Amino acid sequence: MTKSQAYMPTLIELYSSGAAGHPVEASTQELGRQLRLSQQAVSKHLVQLEAAGMIERRRRGRRNTVILTSKGSDTVLAFYTRLRQAVEGHKGPLVFHGRVFTGLGEGGYYVSLSGYRKQFLKLLGFEPYPGTLNLVLDPSETDLRRQLKFLDGVEIRGFQAGGRSYGPVKCFRAMVEGNHRAGALVIERTHHGEAVLEIISPEHLREALSLDEGDPVSVTVYPEG
Repeated sequence: MTKSQAYMPTLIELYSSGAAGHPVEASTQELGRQLRLSQQAVSKHLVQLEAAGMIERRRRGRRNTVILTSKGSDTVLAFYTRLRQAVEGHKGPLVFHGRVFTGLGEGGYYVSLSGYRKQFLKLLGFEPYPGTLNLVLDPSETDLRRQLKFLDGVEIRGFQAGGRSYGPVKCFRAMVEGNHRAGALVIERTHHGEAVLEIISPEHLREALSLDEGDPVSVTVYPEG
């Protein structure tokens, strides 16, 4: 058994207790009771998790608290996603709900680059409108958005142009409001947080759907496989 396999139950228990969003009180006695492990074993797991950069432990007065780092949360979500796929097989489309907001204009610049545009045309079958539709997702769907990082999608390769390097992008085939062809982007380096879903389409979606700032939009995303 690897170290990650040994401490995964402790990481999952912390996640389920809410430690992915804020510090929670972490009693080794209580964790041991929940996990049916000794306090010594739980203490060892917490040390391992902290050393691996998956949790941060803090002292608040007489209380010890724990919060999961983004690496720790992603480890749980990756494990859950792989397990769900193994047990259930291909689960089918994922439906997201969000509200339109105006970004910084980065999307239009990047999707217009020839190195990306040619790959979108080849792999998705359309050349995107030079801009993205940005959606702030409902809070309940943030974890679902993060799961996209661990699902199979269309891989857009990085490239170099004009002395700059442009990173790879994962994309998922999608439909906006049920009948508008699109692609949902998962970008490694972006100014937007994980509560945001960026959408490309051959159409100018704001115009095609008569969307204003803050309007609700639903997007159906189709993982590969």
